[in-house]
Amino acid sequence: MRSVNDFSNRSLIPLALELPTALGLALMAGFLFNMSVVTAPALNSLSPEQALAAWKEINAKVRNPLFSGTAFGTTLLVIACTAVGWRSRLRGWCLTSALLYGIGVIGTTFTVEAGINNRIVAAIKPPPDLPRMLSTWLVANHLRAVSALAAFVVAWLGFHHSTKRTR
Repeated sequence: MRSVNDFSNRSLIPLALELPTALGLALMAGFLFNMSVVTAPALNSLSPEQALAAWKEINAKVRNPLFSGTAFGTTLLVIACTAVGWRSRLRGWCLTSALLYGIGVIGTTFTVEAGINNRIVAAIKPPPDLPRMLSTWLVANHLRAVSALAAFVVAWLGFHHSTKRTR
């Protein structure tokens, strides 16, 4: 008779959940990486007036259903993976991935970046502390990019690990 705690015989996360989760994490890691290494440095090379106008335009364009669906849908997917894999050997992998994404990406977005973006959107002229704001935003975005990539790697390793049968 098998124990209730025998994880080796539990069902694995279905591919229909693994694939969109991995894709969402990879897309967000790529998007945030691009913001760190392309977009923010480009903003830094502009005059304050040009940077403000460009930042406002970026904020306007990123607020769309496809981006929101990817960013926040991925949150739901990592939570779903954690719930489905909770009673399996995937528990640690899924929980770690969910925490990396939830805290590192979504948490940082709301605690650091949303406030800066809201100030930018409301600004009529470049705030005097615009370079500091962009610097703070960039450090937070680096954290988001690394967190999204780490969440992807942990999820992928967990999904890959789950296909191996234990003896």
